[in-house]
Amino acid sequence: MEKGFYIITGTSRGIGETLSQNLVENGNTVLGVSRSRSDKLNYEKYHHLFLDLSEFTGIEKIVQSTNELFSKGSYDFLCLINNAAVLEPINPIEKCKAGEIETHIKVGLITPMILTSEFIKTFSDLDIRKKVIFISSGAGIKAMPDLSIYCSSKAGINMFAQSIGREQKNKKFGFEILSVNPGMVETSMQKIIRSKTKNEFEMVGLFTEAFEKGKVQENDNVIEKIKVMIKNKYTNGQFINCSEV
Repeated sequence: MEKGFYIITGTSRGIGETLSQNLVENGNTVLGVSRSRSDKLNYEKYHHLFLDLSEFTGIEKIVQSTNELFSKGSYDFLCLINNAAVLEPINPIEKCKAGEIETHIKVGLITPMILTSEFIKTFSDLDIRKKVIFISSGAGIKAMPDLSIYCSSKAGINMFAQSIGREQKNKKFGFEILSVNPGMVETSMQKIIRSKTKNEFEMVGLFTEAFEKGKVQENDNVIEKIKVMIKNKYTNGQFINCSEV
């Protein structure tokens, strides 16, 4: 893999935390963005921005910090990984509160759109390999009761990736665009879902059964597959399941 500079959102835990740690330990530089910093990410090549991704004013800081840090090194790969997401609200739509819906869509859809827009604009003339990855979900292609907001934000991300993938495919210094479904991964989101009763979440049995049968993957296994997808080139804007790698 090339010597890379990575911007990763949602690095306080889960996939973002493990991926950041793995990339830094393999000689890359990572700028992580989340409201809190993981104690595991104590590396010279890991830089952190404490930001609430539901506040759009922080997006300018992400791009500015990327520009400053990137210019100090010698890199042949630049990658933005839109990983941050919100699971809640888990409810039938009539029980979802307006504030919960707004925060969810801001973090899961609007902020990745704006950040990607600013990222591409800032580095469009840079003549190195560049990539934007969206950590999506199977929920983006499969409707699920009580998860209408989550399904909708992930479906939006998938369509956004397809659209900008077509925009970038014929650019002189274009960006590779990829949307990734990691599958079921043992993260805090999975634990939250399994903690629900059937009255709270109609499909909780599906997730509990998957966990009991060993079908929920560990973070490390998924990270290795994501690294393969970072390295490989695909049809621009493609949606890929980790199970296919």
